[in-house]
Amino acid sequence: MYKVDITKCNGCGICVDVCPYEAIEVESNGRAKIDIDKCNGCGKCVHYCQMKAISEE
Repeated sequence: MYKVDITKCNGCGICVDVCPYEAIEVESNGRAKIDIDKCNGCGKCVHYCQMKAISEE
């Protein structure tokens, strides 16, 4: 399971673009949110996040 550190996330949306399961969205507050029910744990979001805002929990 992955989580977003909202103090690091800048809302760029790269994680949204690379997620093959459409499990991530950028909310109105400008921060990414991961839907754990859709997440398959592939780790692409962690790899591509330039801000290092996503980590494995």
